Amino acid sequence: MTVTLTQAKRKRGGQNGNQNARKHGFYSTTLSPAETCQVQNITNLEGVDPEIALLRVRLQSSLQYDPGNRRVFREASRLLVKWYSANYQLDRADRNYLKTVIENMLEIALVRHPAGLHGSRT
Repeated sequence: MTVTLTQAKRKRGGQNGNQNARKHGFYSTTLSPAETCQVQNITNLEGVDPEIALLRVRLQSSLQYDPGNRRVFREASRLLVKWYSANYQLDRADRNYLKTVIENMLEIALVRHPAGLHGSRT
């Protein structure tokens, strides 16, 4: 008795279960359960605003995947400046100064911790 196995012909495009288009890090649209817990801990225990906590976790996550990504620094500093500008009515000069300070701080942190920024985890 001979048994022949036939494979089903694959359809075009992504197959079921394919995660090739899944994004991670800063540009991801969802948080992992660990990241969600981390945002809640930062917000509740450290008293940080939820938007800032989310930005911090996203930045940390993206730097784990691609530590030298300067585009992430620029985007994070832009979002921080946007948030502070909206909440504290900063003028253009103050926004530009704040953005420069934040970018410089992120660069210094990257030089001191080349494996990525790791917040205040214990």
